[in-house]
Amino acid sequence: MSNSLKIVVVGGGAAGMAAAASARRVNPSAEIIVLEASRHVSYGSCGIPYYLGGLVEDVSRLVTYTPEEFKRSRRVEVQINSYVKSVNAKSKTLVYVSGKGEEKEMGFDVLILATGAKPLVPKMEGLGLKGIHTVRFLEGAVRLKDDLTHSKRVTIIGAGYIGLELAENLRRIGKEVTILELLPRPMPNVDPELSAVISRELTINGVKLELNKRVIGFKGSERVEKVVTEDAEYETDLVVIAVGVRPNVSLARQAGVELGESGAIKTNSRMETSVKGIFAAGDNCEAQHAVLNKPVYIPLAQTANKMGYVAGANAAGGNEEFPGVVGSAITRVFNLEVGRTGLGEEEAEKHGFETKSVFIKARSRAGYFPGGGDIWVKLIVEKSSGRVIGGQMVGYEGVWSRIVALSLAIMNRLTVKQIVFSDIPYAPPFSPVWDPLITAARVALRQ
Repeated sequence: MSNSLKIVVVGGGAAGMAAAASARRVNPSAEIIVLEASRHVSYGSCGIPYYLGGLVEDVSRLVTYTPEEFKRSRRVEVQINSYVKSVNAKSKTLVYVSGKGEEKEMGFDVLILATGAKPLVPKMEGLGLKGIHTVRFLEGAVRLKDDLTHSKRVTIIGAGYIGLELAENLRRIGKEVTILELLPRPMPNVDPELSAVISRELTINGVKLELNKRVIGFKGSERVEKVVTEDAEYETDLVVIAVGVRPNVSLARQAGVELGESGAIKTNSRMETSVKGIFAAGDNCEAQHAVLNKPVYIPLAQTANKMGYVAGANAAGGNEEFPGVVGSAITRVFNLEVGRTGLGEEEAEKHGFETKSVFIKARSRAGYFPGGGDIWVKLIVEKSSGRVIGGQMVGYEGVWSRIVALSLAIMNRLTVKQIVFSDIPYAPPFSPVWDPLITAARVALRQ
């Protein structure tokens, strides 16, 4: 293997740092450089709501490796505060602005685009007012936490994962929290039966949930004082916009890299783009959906890490493949665990699947055993084959482990009958003798 191989990674988030580490394992002699626009690399943005809520005391705890540690342990040069302005795929060069403000050119043999995603902020009047925040990067999280010390009433726009995690953590530190959601239910990527349980949990814990609300702007003198929807105004001291993210693909476009239907970068299973010598990984990429058998855009941390692992290995001369996703995700909403994997019922019907579904309520432990709580399970089954193509759960314990089992079942195309007879362990502190997942599969099998 050539000693002169130079691998440049643009982006020092989860995918970028995983790619750099993987490349080093495959090729001990390559020159590997990471260019990161912010001051931090290798950090867990998923932990930001818990930092804001005080469960993580110092923002530095969210950083896995510093640039110095990465250089020492993996011999990877990491340049922070280095913003890449342009990429020329033909000449294999890029132009970046260094931390000292100097514009420099750098050549590469192989490029990995791990530019991640940006918060989605719809055009609204008054966006320039002080007190309006997004949640994505550590620098912004520090500013938001400081601003929270002077704010009592907080309005969150969006009732997805981040919005609900924020609501829980901001209630923990005593804030009055209002959520404004455009759609008719919170957590829109789970089906209505489960959203109803989530709505109740939010209300019990003092969150004001306003559904079917389209935000059109903000009012205030210098600082935000009101959030304006199409039919109402809400007084507030601070706003957090959490309506999702969009892939950061400006450099990919510039380099002539093909984008998919979603607007994210299109890659093959080796994380190669349409341009030879350029790989991509993370929240700027599409992934193959194992049930739909088509590319989708589902930006999640564990997916970004695995994509980075594959991209880095192959960029360095290895041979790895990313098998795809089934959209598994989990979060906590106060005392409620919320998980989903595969397709929801509405999603399956939209994509032309003929399905049957079951929705049950059970207990997480044996009925006679102390503790435990209710758990609601929904399974979506393809009628013709009997295979499970989706599942969703909410409950007061035990959701994570059951979603793990169900995601493996979906990834491996198991039928409801195979789930019924799977060898899931049993003991009263963990499950009834007929586990809720098995019970749901039995009901589906009888339909």
